[in-house]
Amino acid sequence: MWEALYENFWDRLVHYCARLTRDQTRAEDLAQETFLRAMQHAELLAGLNLRQQKAWLFETAHNLFCDQARRVAREQELLAQLAPGGGADPPDPAAADALAGVETAALLNQLDPEARALFQLRYDEGYNAAELGQLFGQPPATIRTRLLKARNTLKKHLTEE
Repeated sequence: MWEALYENFWDRLVHYCARLTRDQTRAEDLAQETFLRAMQHAELLAGLNLRQQKAWLFETAHNLFCDQARRVAREQELLAQLAPGGGADPPDPAAADALAGVETAALLNQLDPEARALFQLRYDEGYNAAELGQLFGQPPATIRTRLLKARNTLKKHLTEE
């Protein structure tokens, strides 16, 4: 099934992602992430015909792109709030990205390794509580509670500084 999906849709999916991202490297990463999601939903895809599989792949790619765009917007908003002067002057994008990466890494280091992995899978990779529950072998409610504790820990560290 994977060979057929790849042969039938990879090039078209990368082209679609390139139109979304306007960046070939990001497009390939987005297409790869879409196929990783497809592997996680193999049972669902096996029950679909070729047209439905195509629709699922393209819709998943679109949703992943939207999630990434929202995440970038939230990060920029947070960076603007944390920047000296309250974000009055627009920061240099390259410097802002570097600063955000360093600040984020330092902040995430406040979490224990398992909580950090859980947090990153949820907010960087876009997994939901049910998917994370399957990955970690825990009920979704437990995952949501653990994510809440991680957010509270990070919030506490953000407000202390």
